[in-house]
Amino acid sequence: MFKLPSNTTIHKEFSVKSILNEIENDKETKQESRNIDHFFVENILNSKITSLKSISIKEIYFYRIELKDYSIPWNIIIGLDKKTKFQTIYNLKCNDMELILTLPKTKERIDYNQGKYLSSGWNKDKDDIELPPTPNSLDDLYCFVFGTFNKYKPFKNENLDEYVLRLKRLIELDNSMEKINKLIKNEVQPKKRLLYNHQRNLYYKEKNKLLKERSEEH
Repeated sequence: MFKLPSNTTIHKEFSVKSILNEIENDKETKQESRNIDHFFVENILNSKITSLKSISIKEIYFYRIELKDYSIPWNIIIGLDKKTKFQTIYNLKCNDMELILTLPKTKERIDYNQGKYLSSGWNKDKDDIELPPTPNSLDDLYCFVFGTFNKYKPFKNENLDEYVLRLKRLIELDNSMEKINKLIKNEVQPKKRLLYNHQRNLYYKEKNKLLKERSEEH
């Protein structure tokens, strides 16, 4: 998990029944709920509690879900996210393992399905991750958490929408470069190889620009 300021700690437990009452639930969701031992709102971060300014993010909720086995209660997590506008981070615990899930809520239409969630994967429950010492905003904090499990990290003072769009494009460029590298390797016609190389150079140029912090451009 993350080492959060003590004044953000809530550690309030909610019954599984009360969670089910908050969301649309069917037979599958109720079946999932039987795997939950305890459900806590662990921390709440907002401008009032943290004294950090809000750019696009108003609140961040950290949930702790203690499970009986490693089955993830996706219907419950997605159901809760559909009901709330604040950013959510789920810390799932089972035995001595933990998994962190989050889905950024941006201005773009959100696709609520499990394949869109960022997941840390199941890992040994170890020392908490330190937050950046001087975040400027709630956006900085959430972007740091989201970026912890991403290849490309957020820039300082980059808001969530900017970071998610940049990250999405960087991943697209990586996939495009991987494909074009395979084409170059297998292509025998010089003219086509030249065209592929030109396109690859354009991808590299765009990628390098996206990896350059705005402050460095001046």
